[in-house]
Amino acid sequence: MNTSVGTPFWMAPEHVFIKQITGQEETLQKNLTELIKLNHQIGTVKKTRHERIHTKKSNSMTCPSDKPDDMEDLVTLEVLDEHSKMYSGAKRDVNPPHLFAVADTAYQSMVSCNTDQCIVISGESGAGKTESAHLLVQQLTTLGKANNESLQEKILQVNNLLEALGNARTIMNDNSSRFGKYLEMTFRSGGTVVGAKISEYLMEKSRVTQQAGGERNFHIFYYMYAGLAESKKLADYKLSDSKLPQYLQDDDVKLEPDIVGNTVYKEHFESVEQCFKVIGFMPEEIEGVYRILASILNTGDILFDSVATEHQTDKSNITNMDVLENTASMLCISSDELKEALTSHCVVTRGETIIRPNTVEKAIEVRDAMSKALYGRLFSWIVNRINSLLGHEDCNGEEDKEQNIGILDIFGFENFKRNSFEQLCINIANEQIQFYFNQHIFSLEQEEYQKEDVDAQTIEFEDNRPLLDLFLQKPVGMLSLLDEESKFPQATDQTLVGK
Repeated sequence: MNTSVGTPFWMAPEHVFIKQITGQEETLQKNLTELIKLNHQIGTVKKTRHERIHTKKSNSMTCPSDKPDDMEDLVTLEVLDEHSKMYSGAKRDVNPPHLFAVADTAYQSMVSCNTDQCIVISGESGAGKTESAHLLVQQLTTLGKANNESLQEKILQVNNLLEALGNARTIMNDNSSRFGKYLEMTFRSGGTVVGAKISEYLMEKSRVTQQAGGERNFHIFYYMYAGLAESKKLADYKLSDSKLPQYLQDDDVKLEPDIVGNTVYKEHFESVEQCFKVIGFMPEEIEGVYRILASILNTGDILFDSVATEHQTDKSNITNMDVLENTASMLCISSDELKEALTSHCVVTRGETIIRPNTVEKAIEVRDAMSKALYGRLFSWIVNRINSLLGHEDCNGEEDKEQNIGILDIFGFENFKRNSFEQLCINIANEQIQFYFNQHIFSLEQEEYQKEDVDAQTIEFEDNRPLLDLFLQKPVGMLSLLDEESKFPQATDQTLVGK
């Protein structure tokens, strides 16, 4: 047999059933929990109606990783409003599976049982996790009926702002999340949303200074460059209108047509500014964000060469002092302080502080480390500022107790030609989510069968606990050993392997 996209697959004769599907049965096919006979082939059948792309499995739901080409037509304001009303307060089995049904189930369970809820979104890169999180937040804010519309609008704008700052183009996805996000929405006992809080994890700071072939830096750099060029403000931030900064350089990217002349980037920059204002950032705070972003781009253009001294043959020296001064100006520090920080380091021995010059290689490492630290701390500051603007006063009375609904959106498994420590952390986090999934779908369900003496066949599944123990177990897990070894000044890869 062939699928609708021409992929052949073999099916045993005893598994073939020829039957005309009625409308009701087609709807039931979306809910695998209601099928009498379930096998692997059913799960691989291409969905016949692309406007219904979700499939229900127990307390979880799946969306296809190969999203329909006209997916944008499915999330228009009219369609979203129609589906929002359709799933609000409806029983789970009345309508076809949908993300709004997941949001409604979490909301109704929170209100009726007075217990916190959590929605975990997982999948490979490009599967649509971030967009799913957006839709869930939108439905929850609709169900929560915020007392003031500004709070609802702020919560919705947060996703757009963090997407510009924390997403980037990768080989697998043009809008890939490069950080993990846990959004916790707070509701009063009556179900009214009163605030939100964000926790961010595993920001891929290394992308600031280096990207793989065919990939890009974080969106915000391109948006800002195009927006400032449009308003003739590049010079105010010490940015060139003729040469692309080192951190944005790519063989396939040209300054004039691809960035400065990119209409989409200009529109996104206007959207980012609007997000800042709606959420509640002050004009001077927005200005400070742009200055730090510009300082990062200027930092990447600082160049070094080696000079020989009496005691050292590879002492670093900055060759373009004008760029150093531009960077210092954006950071509101003196150029001498910045030069000293980049070209030398302090060593404390027996209470005595010794200043030693950096080699060119070391100076470049310090320069890039500073850029990554600046971006990481800027991102964390923005998240903390958002939390303060979306926060609320805690309730004092028991009669007005609060509950929370959390949404976890984290990037999926990654395997590139060159993988860094970030990929290790990302994949370990995903293995933990997979373990959580296995526990709830297999282990806990089968334990429930045994408690109730249900005669059910034991389902064998691959348990990834040994893999997690390999990395996370203390004190002999890989991460614990790495943490311990990194505390020794003379540690090397070989000494780590020797453990």
